[in-house]
Amino acid sequence: MYPTLKATVREGQIQLLEEANLPENATLLVIVLDDVSPENLTLGDHLTVGLQDIMLGRVTEVSTVEELTEHLDAVFNEP
Repeated sequence: MYPTLKATVREGQIQLLEEANLPENATLLVIVLDDVSPENLTLGDHLTVGLQDIMLGRVTEVSTVEELTEHLDAVFNEP
């Protein structure tokens, strides 16, 4: 099973809230949770939110801070 890492977004960068050793060139699935306390969600809830993002086309592969910022702006500005 893959670990769930808690993170926050500050100034367009994802910052982990806990220590983690990630392998070089790791790929992360980032799920944006609005108005939800992550500790109240089960693994199934997290996966459901992630799958909804995929179905809504809110999935983007980014390589730079600018690409991440642009994607997050698009996600947070959706109605």
